[in-house]
Parts: sequence; structure tokens; C-alpha cells
Amino acid sequence: MEPIGRKDELEELNRIYESPRFEFGYVYGQRRIGKTTLMEMLSHGKKTLFLFAPDSDDLDIRIYFSEELNRAMGRPGGLYPGWDSFFQATGEFFGDEKGLLIIDEYPNIVLSRDGKRKKTSFPSFLQKAIDGTFRHQRFTLVLTGSNVSFIEREIKDSHGPLYQRNTFSMQVKKLNFEDAVLALKDVRDDWEKAKFLALTNTFPYYLSLVDTGRSFEENLRRLFYDRAATFIDDPGKVITSDVAASGFYASLVQAISMGRDSVAAISDFYQESTSKVAKYLLQLVEDNVLIRRSTFQSRRNVTYEIFDPMLAFFYRFIRNNVELVRGGLGHELEKRQRDAVKGFLERLFEKECLTYLQDLGRKGRLKGLYSVFENMRIDKSRLGRSIELDVVASDQENLLVAECKFSNQPRGIGDYKAILEDISVPPLSNYPNVEVFLFGANGFTDGLRQIKDERLRLVDLETMFALD
Repeated sequence: MEPIGRKDELEELNRIYESPRFEFGYVYGQRRIGKTTLMEMLSHGKKTLFLFAPDSDDLDIRIYFSEELNRAMGRPGGLYPGWDSFFQATGEFFGDEKGLLIIDEYPNIVLSRDGKRKKTSFPSFLQKAIDGTFRHQRFTLVLTGSNVSFIEREIKDSHGPLYQRNTFSMQVKKLNFEDAVLALKDVRDDWEKAKFLALTNTFPYYLSLVDTGRSFEENLRRLFYDRAATFIDDPGKVITSDVAASGFYASLVQAISMGRDSVAAISDFYQESTSKVAKYLLQLVEDNVLIRRSTFQSRRNVTYEIFDPMLAFFYRFIRNNVELVRGGLGHELEKRQRDAVKGFLERLFEKECLTYLQDLGRKGRLKGLYSVFENMRIDKSRLGRSIELDVVASDQENLLVAECKFSNQPRGIGDYKAILEDISVPPLSNYPNVEVFLFGANGFTDGLRQIKDERLRLVDLETMFALD
């Protein structure tokens, strides 16, 4: 698949590159979010030294970097005796020219898999090179990393060697909704496309794995249920954090995939203290494995969800059944899980709708400027019943409410009347401007379509997937 999207990120990085001075920054984001592809796009047509830092010790990394630099300079091979001489040669390589020095997976140089710092002098020598030589040159240095929490701590660490040396930083996130739809342009059936987007949730790596010539079910078998399925052969392709794959962390992800999504629920299930559970959950949030969600205008009702739907699918349906799949029973397992998978996809449709709304906001097509989208549940309301809404967002004057339904039944007037009743009580009734989105995978009844209400926006699959 050809690279899709990243127009805004590429334009911003190219503006930085065109600076007449030395620039240094971080480009980071979780594994398989598209950092390396973005770097390859940025380096096209530019003088580039691209160094990948393997998960190894300091000497092995220096040997590899030395080989790459010597190759780029056309010199005979040989190990630079220290990082100071390596960086001196790097400065000579770029001279007064524009260029890119990209060090991919920088955290591997200073972190081991258990998260403890190695005894490495690399950051200190890099700092000396920046202060002494590089700052007088014109190339751009980019450090990339998949360990999001490490990079963010590195940027803020006032005691770190590189503190305040960087001139930019960029966190690479998922593709926007429109670019993900473009990636699936060859999928003609909107229902199929909706299921693909629900499961991939605009992650570029997962979109690249979709075989658009096959049905969703065939792709699901190829990825998860075949004896040699992509994520059975190497689960690390879907477990994008080393933390999430080990010990109690993995148990927490497993529990959340099964619907135990609060500190209390997990503590009760594992008979562990709430303080221990909360501590481990915080680390998973920092690593972008989990999302911490609070209910609209309530910070006490907190739940957790798995950020990556493909990872959620793996933990929910596959992780405890890997040996069955490897033993050739995957297709029988898939048949038995079919109804549960259907329900799982229906719940993921809410995230798909949320991504669509965020894309509208990015394009300035929402009434308000919304930074946070939440859900809402009031068990006992003034209406004498509970209120539960899929998506709620607000700014000072505007309220957005959305309800999402992935079913064969068209949505009718009753659905809209229920939302109007929901927003008639505080705190939802306190906003002068309201916009209501009703998402219906199978469309809407004629009666609902005939309603004249400027607050109402009806979104079916055709509308969601229209490219403009």
C-alpha cells in the first residue's frame, strides 16, 4: 500500500527542515503508528543519514551506527572509538549542507526492555555535539521513539542532558478519518468498509494489512484464525507495548477486554488492592495502551478502554486460544465466537463515529471547538429513568450529542425524541447551542428524514464515507 495521509505532519516537518539553522526535535508515537514511513516521506530527495537503534547494548549500537555512517561517507569500515568521534564525523558528513539525521527508536539507546536506564553516555555526548558543533550547521536532527511516556519525560526532564535543546516535537497519531477511508477506497460495500474501519480504527499499519479483494470475514480469519495467521505467528505485531505483554499489566488488559473497565471491578476480580490496580493502569495509560475516560462533567466515574481495537480483539477473543488456532481449530473457534464478535464490532462503531466527529472538528464543520469527547450516564435523572449517551462534548456555549447504532434497522423519530428528552435536563439543558448527530448504519425512516430541525444531523454510511 502506498503511503496515505500525513499531509499536515509532512508540511510541518518540511517547514522545520527549510529553516536556515540547525534544528533538533522528537517525533514519537506508539509502535506501528507510521513514524518510520513519515520519516521516509520526509527524507525523500534530501541528504539523509537514517540510523535505526536496535534493542541492544551501547557497543552494538555504536558498531551499527559506525557502519552506516562509513557507508554514507564512502569510507572503509571501522568502529568509531567513542560517541564523540562518531558525532564529529557526523558533523563532517553534513558540513554546511542541508540534510536529515534521523535516529529511529532512540529510547533503545538509553532504555532496556524493563524500562531501567542503561549505563550509556550517548545523550551526554549528543548534547556536547549539539552545543559544540551541530548548532553552527544547517541540518535537522530527529529522534524518534515508540516509548511515548519516555520521550515525554525526556522533553520535560530539567536534569537531562538534552533538556531545552530541542526546537520542536511532534506526537504522531492515527490517520484522520478521511485518509483512512481513502486507504479503503477499493472496498465498495459500505457495511464491509464500516467493519474494517471499526477494527483498524485508522491505524495505518492495520489498514496496510487489509486485503481489499477479500471480505471482512476472510480478512479476520487471515489475521487471527488461520493456523498461520498474522497475529498468531507474532503476537508482538498487535501488542504494541512491551509493558502490555507481561505480568499483571497483561492481566489488566485482559480484564478490560472482557468488560471489567473500572478500578473497582478489576480489584474485585483479581482480589488486588485498588492502589496497586490504579498504579498499573496509570502506566498503561502513559504507554498509550489504555484510554482513561470520564463521564461528562463527572471526574469520579472513571472507566478504562483499550486504545487499539485490534489489540482489544486479540485479548478478548484470541489470547487465551492461541494454541487452539495453532492446532488448526481456529475456524471452528471463529464460528463459535461469531455472535460475540458481531456485538464487539457494534460497540466499536461508536469509536468509528467519534473519529468521524473529530475529523469534522478538524475541518471546522462543528458548531463548537471541542477538545474532549466523552460519554454520559446518569442512573437517576429528573426524567425518572437513566440517561445514557454515546458521545457528549461541549465548550462554553455549545453542546454536541451523538448516538451511534450499527444495526440493520433504520433509525426513526423515536430515537430523536429520546435524545431531545435526554438533553432537556441539567447539565445538558444549560447550553444555548446544541447539535445532535444521529448515526445510522442502515439509514433513517422517511419520517425522521422529514424533520426540520437545524440541530439535527443525520449520518449514514454513505455520508460518513463520502470524500470531499
